[in-house]
Amino acid sequence: MRSIVAGGALVLALVWTGVDAQAGLTGKWQGETRNGTPIVLDLTVKDAALSGTLTRDGQPIPIADGKVSKNTFTFKATINDQVEAFTGELDGDQVKVWLDRQGRETAIILKRIKQSLIPNP
Repeated sequence: MRSIVAGGALVLALVWTGVDAQAGLTGKWQGETRNGTPIVLDLTVKDAALSGTLTRDGQPIPIADGKVSKNTFTFKATINDQVEAFTGELDGDQVKVWLDRQGRETAIILKRIKQSLIPNP
């Protein structure tokens, strides 16, 4: 009986960790490319689906085919009339994101944008 309860608790802990990581990705993230171009990701996670906007140098670009699995995510965005595939990893209050064609070693780091506690007038 104890092994069944322990096994059930382990399964719940693993499921909760996955859900928490996915929910933690929802929000706004900002940083810049190695060339200094400002990047903002505005992401929403529902179940394993990722949606939102990639804003590059002030130009918003909708993301497509977004997916989340544990602490990793993927999506596509059209940049300069070319569909680009992206991969990223959630790590606390930052994400690492890279173009698939350039590889993980080119990842940029985006930090979570903290929401202001003061409402806009």
